[in-house]
Amino acid sequence: MDLPLTQLRAFVVLAEELHFGRAALRLGLSQPQVSRRVRALEAELGVELFVRTPRNTRMTETGRRLLEDAREALAATDRLRVRARTVAGDGVGRVAVGFVWSTLPAYLPRLVAAAPERHRDIELSVSQKHFVEIVPALRRLDVDLVISRTLHEPEEMVDQTLGHEPSMVAVPVGHPLATRPALTLADLDGQPLIALARVFAPALFDAVLEAARARGLDPRIAREVRSPAEALALVRRAAARRPRRADRQPRRPHRERVVRTLCRDRPRGGGGPRQPPARRRRPAARSRCWCPTASPPCGRPI
Repeated sequence: MDLPLTQLRAFVVLAEELHFGRAALRLGLSQPQVSRRVRALEAELGVELFVRTPRNTRMTETGRRLLEDAREALAATDRLRVRARTVAGDGVGRVAVGFVWSTLPAYLPRLVAAAPERHRDIELSVSQKHFVEIVPALRRLDVDLVISRTLHEPEEMVDQTLGHEPSMVAVPVGHPLATRPALTLADLDGQPLIALARVFAPALFDAVLEAARARGLDPRIAREVRSPAEALALVRRAAARRPRRADRQPRRPHRERVVRTLCRDRPRGGGGPRQPPARRRRPAARSRCWCPTASPPCGRPI
């Protein structure tokens, strides 16, 4: 069985995005091209990898089981290319950088733009990872470094903080919390929450729950999802189901949700009653660079 790498790469990227438009953007292809490559791979394997509907794309159980094998095949091919160039002595180095979904927009464009100017003799490759994939990928040397959120699992890796960002909460437009300029963890107490499934980031999932419970709160996780994109889609769906007055025009899709900053304490002048001071503050999300232990540690700004 001869499986073209282009088909495997289309499968992996679509599995990570679960959206043909975003997958096409990452691959530099059109959406029909991505669809044809995935269909061809399904025909070659004799299995269905995705369930496609007009509203969404989701993986089948077979697709989920084969995804890691496809990633391993692509990683092995990349390692073979690097070793071949090293043996040939062409003098070209390679740096493989991993990202998680939330760090792609802030860091990927700047990295791609700056790398050719500052290091012309280095080939840059990028890939998207789930939290649980970061440490294994670094150990296998599939990637040299990863720009991620705090892992809460430093183990043998060296990390360098790149920046601090506030945590955000997305709520339907018609929700009572949507009228407030900012929210606290206390505001979310008792609210049905959508969260990234624990299997994708166990330490991070537990750290957030611990921070809430340290404040005497008991978060109610109503649904766990595979990606932030899926979570936002569910928030939009909740907004669409909310009753509207007959004299109101339907809102456009991008207005079906609002995003609010999750603050440590109630901001002054905010809506709703002022909450008591937190017993334990939850830090803002940090963007960090993770890489295998080096001597000396890498620790250099990107």
